[in-house]
This record gives sequence, C-alpha cells and structure tokens, in this order.
Amino acid sequence: MARPQRSEEITKQIIDLIVDRQLPTGAPMPTELSLAEDLGVSRNSIREAVKALQALGIVEVRHGYGTFVGSAGSEALQTWLLFRTRSRGSTDAGRLRDLLEVREMIETELTSRVARDHRPELIGQLQACVARMRRKGPDAAVADREFHDLICAEAGFGLARELTGLFWDVYRAAEGEMGGPVSSAPATAKRHQAIVDALVSGDAEAAAHAVHRHFDEVRKRAKAGRYGGFGEARPAIPGSAAS
Repeated sequence: MARPQRSEEITKQIIDLIVDRQLPTGAPMPTELSLAEDLGVSRNSIREAVKALQALGIVEVRHGYGTFVGSAGSEALQTWLLFRTRSRGSTDAGRLRDLLEVREMIETELTSRVARDHRPELIGQLQACVARMRRKGPDAAVADREFHDLICAEAGFGLARELTGLFWDVYRAAEGEMGGPVSSAPATAKRHQAIVDALVSGDAEAAAHAVHRHFDEVRKRAKAGRYGGFGEARPAIPGSAAS
C-alpha cells in the first residue's frame, strides 16, 4: 500500500519542481538522473512518476529527444469525464444531466457578461454560425460548437472556455451513445438566434434567459422519456419556456 502513495509524492514533487523553476511549456525537463538525485529517489521511481505526468499531459516524452514540459491540455480530463459519464450504463443519464447543468451554469454567466460588453463583429460571426445551423448535415453540429466557443472566447476566461468545450464534446459523445439528439436544425437555430438577439440588445438578463431556454430543450426531451433515468426537467425560470 505504501508504493502508490510514494509514487504520488514523487509526482507532486516533480510538479513542484516545474513550478518553482518556472519552466514554460516546451522547456526541456531535467534528466532522469538529475531528478533522481534532486529528489533522493531511484531512477525507476522517476520513470513511474514521469509516466503518470505524461498521461496527464504535464510532461511530453519525445523519443530520441528527451522529456519536455507539456501543455497540460484537457485530453486527460476528457478521457476521465467521458468514462465517468458512461460508467453507469447507457440507460442512466444522471451524469449526462450533471454535464448539462454545469455547462449551463458557466455559459449563462459568460453570455450575460458578453451581453454587457462585446466586439461589434462578434454578432456577425454568431449570425454566420446560426445560418449554418439552419442547414442539415454534420456542419450544423460544428457550427453549434463554434457558436458557444465564440461567446466563451469573447468573455475572456480561458479556463471557462476550455471547460465548456470539454463539456460540449463529452456530452455530445455520451448523448450519441444514447440515440443522439432529436431536435431539428431549424429549432436549434431558432434557440441560438434568440441568444444573438439578446446580445444585440445588450440585455444581460435577456441573454441569461435565452441560454436557459436553449438548455431547457434537452430537459424537455428528458421529461418526455427520451433518456431513461434522466429524471424530471428543472422547473423553468420565468420567461424561459422551451422554444
């Protein structure tokens, strides 16, 4: 039982070393021997820790070149989140609901902020996405994701943007396993157009309501029994009935 704990300690020490030395993404890591001497552990222990860090994207091993500081992207988190969402089986969408709720909370706040302050050209970019959503085909889903990514990017919070993109991708993957979305392209475009209209008006409250209306569509399907085990829909907020 002691070995896993010791491995976690070494992993944490290597992370602390990267932070303390202010090594940027892409910087070469100290050699295996140097790390072993600095931390007072065996080289085998360093190898195990580096493998764990590589799985998390914190370090990148380039065979023949060495080990470098990684970008710590969301790939590892995406794998974990998708497994967690799927682990209760395709008939229990409780965790799918959790993804939806967390994403809605983040996007509601970000969209409200963007309504108060945004670049004029953002509206044209969002309108272009809505136009693509009105057409059937795989590009409609691509435009959907781009629409939300544009708003999150405009809000200026990099972590929130990365998280919402992660939740979007995992939700789509999990939803697809349960039969896929049933909403039509025109209906999806209509809900997104309502968000654009609220942004044009500069009304943060209207923007928040438009985001809630968009997410209410999925809860409406759930209440109708589209996904077994999903539970009841969240009570609609005033003025946010599903469109």
